[in-house]
Amino acid sequence: MNRFFTLNLDSRLLRRLIALACLSPHFQGYAQAQAMVLPPMQEPVYQSVFDGYQAMSEPKLTPWRAANDTVRDVGGWRAYAKEAAAANAAATTPAPQPSTSSPGAPKP
Repeated sequence: MNRFFTLNLDSRLLRRLIALACLSPHFQGYAQAQAMVLPPMQEPVYQSVFDGYQAMSEPKLTPWRAANDTVRDVGGWRAYAKEAAAANAAATTPAPQPSTSSPGAPKP
């Protein structure tokens, strides 16, 4: 009988501790956050990733004689080589020159 009474007393104490914890400001803030009414959410709008898709199209074929005439009129392969060299020179920056003094040497 004594053991039953002890468990019953412990359960009463536990209930009181829980009730006190519910009255604490931390729990009240949590209860208020749970009671907040959120605005209704909008229905998601479906947008396919393929909406703006453009199918690949083959380029217009030109006769080989017309293509060769165009290359000749532009200046031949040398004109294309000059364009490539100019683009390469513009993209390349000169490398920094190494210093002649050693890193630990004092500067004059």
